[in-house]
Amino acid sequence: MEAFSVGKRYHVPCKARSMVLIFAWMAPLLLNSLQVVASFTHHCSRQWPTRKRRNPKGSGIECFQTGESSSDDSNNYFRHLVSQFQGDFDNYHQVLRDRHHALTPAEGGGHEHIHCTLVPCPQSAVSKKQHHQKDQWILAAFYFNGNPRQIFRFRMYKLVSPKDDDNNNNKIDDERVRMKLHTLSPGLEKQLRQYSDQPCTWWREAYAVWLNSTNEGENESVDLRNNKWNTFHSEGIQRLVSPLIGCDVLWDPQWDPKKHTYLNVDEYNDTSSSSCSPPTSLSNYSNDEGYHATMEAGSKGAIVDSISLIPGKRILIKDELSLWENEFWINDRGYDPDAVAEEEVEVDESRNGVGIMPFVYGNRRGIPYKLERVSCISTKDTTGTGRIGVLMRESR
Repeated sequence: MEAFSVGKRYHVPCKARSMVLIFAWMAPLLLNSLQVVASFTHHCSRQWPTRKRRNPKGSGIECFQTGESSSDDSNNYFRHLVSQFQGDFDNYHQVLRDRHHALTPAEGGGHEHIHCTLVPCPQSAVSKKQHHQKDQWILAAFYFNGNPRQIFRFRMYKLVSPKDDDNNNNKIDDERVRMKLHTLSPGLEKQLRQYSDQPCTWWREAYAVWLNSTNEGENESVDLRNNKWNTFHSEGIQRLVSPLIGCDVLWDPQWDPKKHTYLNVDEYNDTSSSSCSPPTSLSNYSNDEGYHATMEAGSKGAIVDSISLIPGKRILIKDELSLWENEFWINDRGYDPDAVAEEEVEVDESRNGVGIMPFVYGNRRGIPYKLERVSCISTKDTTGTGRIGVLMRESR
């Protein structure tokens, strides 16, 4: 609507004045929103040392600072992997699609609603001065239905740089990153479960558990506390966990597609997309953009004594992993090696040496749990401040 003239003055109609007032009222809110987005993007931004990855989702969010670049390919691969192996992941959208296709958990061929939280250990003051990072400890929790009070598995992972892996026979050319799996001591797990909904406090609590086990308090100087944090990182963590023998996982830049056949499986056999189907983003990634891992034990898997799932029960574990910037696929299956199954498992499992064994957990159709990133967790440099284990968690 045009303004009309009254003598030499111009009058703006009521509707136009109302629009101007509304815009003037909303402008500060819009500006504040833009500032929040800019701040969040800046916080989660990361500098890639050697290459860039496209973000198919267009979120503009990249997590974790990787530090200075290096010409060492194996070290770059390790640093890139560490930069992504953190945060919260959830398969809620996969569960929606399962139910849409009438797939229920266990025998129904569907997936349980799983949430995974990966919390990296803040680096010690010593490791920050090293030419390259030797390892990265990560606390991991898995729980049902998006409820951190329903944790069914606590683990401690240790990612080891290829150059510092004592198991590597060829330290010059081998770029594979070893991930060692550990269970937590009863005291540590009990303490962390009290703070299950506060993952950014887990390393502080782990440090406190270790201090108590050494009969030492926290009333020391900043320098002494930093030294103790270095000792905790280099020696103390190992005392709070027990290794899962035979369950090491290898992240391999020269991964074999034959060991990750699930990457090219149409899990629902959809011939056409339905407008009422739940949203999915699982086709937006190139396999070459991800990190892929298998168990060092190979296709035969490894037998361990169950602690949390069925205490005292032996379980044959088989696992493959795939990680992208915003997704984490876990093809984890467990079998009962001491029982005779009434029905045969899938053909591909039989060929891999599982034979006729009943499932204990995992997807019966061999489809991995496809978790999508919902947060980034990064460390904050607190060297010299006396603040131990400080982390930042930002929703995606």
